[in-house]
Amino acid sequence: MKVYEMITEVLKRGHEVQKMLEDYKGCTDLARKAMSSPSPDNERAAFEGLLPAIETIAAFFQYTKELEKAVPDLLIALASPNDETKQTLADQQALAKLLADVFDFTLRTDQLRMQRPTISNDFSYYRRLLPKFNKHPEVKVKDEEASGMTLFTAEHIPVINSLARGASAAIKQNEHVTSALAIMANSCMKMIKSKKFLKAETNLFCARAMTGAIILYDHTHSLGSFHKRTPIAIKACILLLKKEFPKETALLNAIHYSTKHFREAPSHIQELFN
Repeated sequence: MKVYEMITEVLKRGHEVQKMLEDYKGCTDLARKAMSSPSPDNERAAFEGLLPAIETIAAFFQYTKELEKAVPDLLIALASPNDETKQTLADQQALAKLLADVFDFTLRTDQLRMQRPTISNDFSYYRRLLPKFNKHPEVKVKDEEASGMTLFTAEHIPVINSLARGASAAIKQNEHVTSALAIMANSCMKMIKSKKFLKAETNLFCARAMTGAIILYDHTHSLGSFHKRTPIAIKACILLLKKEFPKETALLNAIHYSTKHFREAPSHIQELFN
């Protein structure tokens, strides 16, 4: 119950961050004007125009840190130390559903990030102007904090990366975490394939959870999700996405481009993406 309440609260805050990203507006026009016609007034206008965007980026950054810190408790709770993880998942369905919620949130949010390519440019320009306006009364992200956020703004899948760091920390405490991820992927695939749910929205939710589990397993297992002895029914999962969700190309793209080991996948798996 303690883990359930904690993750539920974290996800609630995540939806607020997601809304901020949806509403994200960069400062491209003002920045372009300030760079093509540099003047104190143009630079101030660009800097002040950037401030709301920087607040969103900072909130996003802080949230991924919070998620990274919270997710190990959830993964450890779902991974039995006695290698009875499948039963543990079945016995704790509320926590398993929360993990699916985490994956659903992660894929949606990273997709929003990829649709906002100006984030890294906006942040770089903010850092460039910050020394001139560091005493501005509305500056909330100071130079020291901005320095730590630079790599984050360059990541195209920052939430997946934060989950991977959290999962790696969990695996150090319980090696069966990867088993939980594999079981999660296979269970979601079987639920979709057997038509357990009638609603298209529920099936899509399961597909996102399956995809997230595949990607996180790939990031945290030394051999990844595609090797010959993978416990994930990877071919069946990919074929299911192609057959049942042909319009949801973002899911296949996530497996293709957001995993670490895809280039090492057997040729018959890679060919499924052609």
